[in-house]
Amino acid sequence: MKFSILMLTLLLGSAVQAADLDILLQQIKTDIAAKRLSTPAGNNALERIDAFRQAAPFDYRVLPLIYEWGDTYLQLANEAMDAGDVRRANGYLERVWQVASLTPGLEQAQARLDQLASGTQVATAPQPKKDSAAEAERQRRMAAAAEAERAKLERERQRRLEEAARQQQQEQQRALAERKQREEEERQRRLAAEKAAAEQRLAEQQAAQRAAAEQAKQAAAVAVVTETTKATAQPEQSAASDNTAEQTKLAEYPLDAAMIVDRNRDITDSLKPICQAILDNDASVVIHAAERADYRWLTVRFTLCLRRLDRTFRLRHSFAQVEEAAPHITLHPARSLPLVSQ
Repeated sequence: MKFSILMLTLLLGSAVQAADLDILLQQIKTDIAAKRLSTPAGNNALERIDAFRQAAPFDYRVLPLIYEWGDTYLQLANEAMDAGDVRRANGYLERVWQVASLTPGLEQAQARLDQLASGTQVATAPQPKKDSAAEAERQRRMAAAAEAERAKLERERQRRLEEAARQQQQEQQRALAERKQREEEERQRRLAAEKAAAEQRLAEQQAAQRAAAEQAKQAAAVAVVTETTKATAQPEQSAASDNTAEQTKLAEYPLDAAMIVDRNRDITDSLKPICQAILDNDASVVIHAAERADYRWLTVRFTLCLRRLDRTFRLRHSFAQVEEAAPHITLHPARSLPLVSQ
């Protein structure tokens, strides 16, 4: 990416320089057309030609304008010779010999000037003419060097364009590969998430099915116990008030003594069938425990268990202390007074 930016900067810089050179060439053409060849100072074709050569010494585009500049001076020299002004014509030709000695027609104009000046004190030939062959060879070499440099610059420009295109293509291929990789990673992530969600749903369904089956099993067991208890329960007559609970007992369920001692809250799972039987019969209960602290703890467990099944149900309970027998709970018909004397 850094290479691409550098190449773009170089190309933009070259484009700006080329635009400046194009403007300078157009100004040279305008100066020649207006015959501002060497004057006025600061606004003439010769100064702009020198500026162009300094900015782009191997840019061949200025050569035709140099010869056009020289041809314009030849026209002025011929006009001066037509008017008999040998001195002015000689000044024009001297400038052409110094700047553009290969201008077509220069030697013929010089020969005409020599003939006109043969009876005057003006020099028959300007000093630059003596070196005209060497100057011509120098300018030919400059033109050849400029053409070679132009070809070299063109090859370099093409190479840079090809390199920039290759870099751009590589960037596009890399971006495409990265996009495909991100898409594949996103696809794999979605597949993994969908698989995990499906497994979670399956696990929840299986857990719900097991819970439903367990509740149905417990409900069936409670129903059997309740019906059996109702069918077989035979109340006994007794005069003592403490025997009332035994006479009205609907069902009896054992309680886990070890869990009571350890205050193990997992006992709630074994209380669910008992709670369902309490609700089904709208029963009061008597909790038979060794200590009142055990009774209070069990009362809390049963209350929480019943609230999960029916939040409106109010548990009616009594305490009966047992010392040798295992802790248990008995269900009795609903009533407003305790079933056991406190």
